[in-house]
Amino acid sequence: MDPSLRLSSVWALKHLILSAPKQLKRDCLGELGPGWLKQIICHDVDDLISASASRSDRESTLGAPLAMGTPNAAGEQVDLLNATDGSREGFRVVNEDEEVDSEMVDSIGAPSRPQLQAELWNQLQSAQGASGRRDVGTTNQSRADGLAVQKEGLDFIRNLICGNDSREMIDCLFEELGQDKVFEILTSKLRPRLTNAFNRDRRSLDYNIRQTPPQTDIVTSVCYIVVHLAAGLPRHRQLLIAQTELLKLLLTHFAHPSHEVRSACAWIVINLTWMDDQSDHSSCKERAQELSKMGWVGQLKVLELDPELDVRERVKTALHQIQCALR
Repeated sequence: MDPSLRLSSVWALKHLILSAPKQLKRDCLGELGPGWLKQIICHDVDDLISASASRSDRESTLGAPLAMGTPNAAGEQVDLLNATDGSREGFRVVNEDEEVDSEMVDSIGAPSRPQLQAELWNQLQSAQGASGRRDVGTTNQSRADGLAVQKEGLDFIRNLICGNDSREMIDCLFEELGQDKVFEILTSKLRPRLTNAFNRDRRSLDYNIRQTPPQTDIVTSVCYIVVHLAAGLPRHRQLLIAQTELLKLLLTHFAHPSHEVRSACAWIVINLTWMDDQSDHSSCKERAQELSKMGWVGQLKVLELDPELDVRERVKTALHQIQCALR
């Protein structure tokens, strides 16, 4: 499917299901198919690029050595720069007696061997440079398209579990995609990528390692999915508080440049420490204790001085609820 058409389609469905009746939401999820939805969210262009690069390297290593060659009159490939004995049959070997003739040939314009080497090398470099520029442009566009579709796929889930029927739709989401798979997807989207200078993740783990943080749009979408999950039933909150890696990754985004992300982090605490009724008191206290143990309270106190009023108000509510839950 054309990337722009796929992007527009998911964008339209995302808006269609916002505040829609739960049956329409179920129908949209069913028509998309859980497998396809997981595919567009989990599709990682960088992984494909890395795999392709690794495959090319293996082929170069295991196959014939790269050489600058040209076919001779018999159609055989001849290495002009490093010709073997068997590949020289299309050329006449100049011996010592013909050295003067060789110099004469060089002087009247026919390229000498060093000149030929230099010319072929320059042509190869030019061709590789043009190809490299095309590859970089294609790769960047593919990466942008992939991230845009990922965001819309995540926002589809965000709108799916938002609204008056959110609790039922959370159960529907878990049934269709798998409870463990949902948390695995959310966790993977918050992990920073480890790449080396050549974008080959697993080729050289100790050479020019770069840690690339996830895109802000992706982080925002994931945060609000977690906000909605935490707004579900007490058992949904218990499932969420058990996702240690996910919560630790979310903790690193309290200092995110986007105030929307910082506000969403505070919202997560508010919803996780919400108590539906007195029967949920002990579980709510356990959730508050777990958040405190992980360091969420300390991060919230840092955000009390946040420049954004919305963030400060959310933080005030979150801290108050934690204090009430711990009593």
